[in-house]
Amino acid sequence: MVQARVPFPIVFTSRSNDASMRAAADEGEQFSYPGQSLWQASEGRLRMLLPSGQVSELTWEKPLPDGSTLIDVMSPSISPDGRKIVFAGRKAAPDAGHFRLYEIGVDGEGLRQLTGGPDDMGCTQVPPMRYAEHGTQMLSDDERRKIDYDDVDPTYAPGGHIVFASSRTPDLGRDHARRSTTLWIMNEDGRDKKPLSANRNNDRWPWIADNGYIVFSLWSRNREVVSADQRSIVPISTVESSATLPTDQWLGAHIEPNGDYFGSVLKTREPVWRPRRLENDNFAFMTPTADGTLTVVQAKAGTISSSPSSLAADSKLPASSDSAVVAGPTQDQAGNPLQLATPSMGPGHKILLAGNVASDSGEWSRENFGIYMAEDNWERGNSAEEMKLTQLFDDPQLVDAEPVAVMPRPIRYNYQRLEVDQGMATVAMINGETHVGPTARVHNSAIYLENNRDAPGQMPTQGDSPIFSAPPRDLIEKIHIYASHRDRFDAPDTLRVPGGFELVLEVPIDQDGFEFRIPPGSPTVLAGIDPKGKIASWQGRGLNEDGEMPRFFAFAGDHYSGARPGFTHFCTGCHTGHSGTPTLRKPPK
Repeated sequence: MVQARVPFPIVFTSRSNDASMRAAADEGEQFSYPGQSLWQASEGRLRMLLPSGQVSELTWEKPLPDGSTLIDVMSPSISPDGRKIVFAGRKAAPDAGHFRLYEIGVDGEGLRQLTGGPDDMGCTQVPPMRYAEHGTQMLSDDERRKIDYDDVDPTYAPGGHIVFASSRTPDLGRDHARRSTTLWIMNEDGRDKKPLSANRNNDRWPWIADNGYIVFSLWSRNREVVSADQRSIVPISTVESSATLPTDQWLGAHIEPNGDYFGSVLKTREPVWRPRRLENDNFAFMTPTADGTLTVVQAKAGTISSSPSSLAADSKLPASSDSAVVAGPTQDQAGNPLQLATPSMGPGHKILLAGNVASDSGEWSRENFGIYMAEDNWERGNSAEEMKLTQLFDDPQLVDAEPVAVMPRPIRYNYQRLEVDQGMATVAMINGETHVGPTARVHNSAIYLENNRDAPGQMPTQGDSPIFSAPPRDLIEKIHIYASHRDRFDAPDTLRVPGGFELVLEVPIDQDGFEFRIPPGSPTVLAGIDPKGKIASWQGRGLNEDGEMPRFFAFAGDHYSGARPGFTHFCTGCHTGHSGTPTLRKPPK
């Protein structure tokens, strides 16, 4: 099973299926106990491969303090000091079998549960699960909240915190039935849980960059579009034609641990799954291919080759003169088809991977996934041999993936609890209603800033201006804020009450920026309005293959924004400019 010695310890998972490589939540409403399962395998083990060639079983058949054991695990992460591992795990029946967070020392000692204990309140609202396991007996609201959710993808954050993805904010999204997951942050002991993001779809795989920012995968599946008359934002299901198209793409996004400075790291045509920065300052991520297999690519931080919501439906983007995305090999050293997945950084300019080689007949077996290591200095067209791709471990009965190097990694970030509102506030809504309660500040101080001029992939083959240009100065007069309300599951006679969509607030532009206070909770989308009352639009300056310039809209519809009570929420640009975040383009110092 051990194929080669490693220069440093590696923690990884061995599971009975490849669920840890799937990004979207499983489809299904599941109103009966124990609720919808997410990313489960019938068996999962947390293991560590040692330089000595030994493999240590960290969780299998090892009792927790209450005597129970874990039957499945996923998504391990190493603490900044290199001494602890946080991961998601599941217990066998009679437990409900949802993922909760656990921690263990790299020495195999101190296994403990962090979330889902008696004092954990669970979901923020009543979740879909309504009935007991047999019959139509109703469960109490408290039981539903405490059972029907999953905590996955944990990672250690600055200041003694853990960031993770969770389905604690119940929602099945618009036009489908997939449980939404958002980012959360808590103390390392599991206390003081707070949401960080507001997706109605899935936020996955958070990871802390060296500067302390949380980098994660965001499923941009907003179903709202600019109306055909360009005067409002509407759900695509309510109109026959629209000025923009709905989005369905995975982006690499970032947010600070205090909920501020939300933006993007990678907006590529390739779906961005599980992004991780390497020692060469590129980001590596896995992505699905046209034939349904997986591969790993590297991209420069800040790469933007797509603008899902702001591009006009009848526009095409110009071609870039410098592609910033380099794909890994699709064949092994013997010429057999090769899949790569779940990349992460290894010291000494190494990249750790899950790899799967097809059989001589070209057939894939998911159990063929094993742990690999390669050099990180990829160039276009590199072969597996040139990358020094080496198999380290393979359990022929299980899917081996999610490798993480066990090493200390200093993170330079000063986490502050920026509580700016301790009391109640009143906010007037555009429909005449008022809200009294906790609010959060949302702001942008430079909506015309051309953030993308130095971003990778921005020079068109025809022209010398960025493909994604900022709006012309003074084009935007005010900002409209729309709420895309989450589903509710608390109606007495209706299993699911779909969330509505409405305009809730308008704010004038003041000195190239805006600021407003909004109740936390509902996911929101923003649009810039021109003096004629239309969604502001402008032409880019690069030429596409038809010799035309693309047209963009000031519509932040490729993600849902959200604010936490007592915290600020800052976004960048309006909206093609939102795609540039210079901070993460710079190598860490």
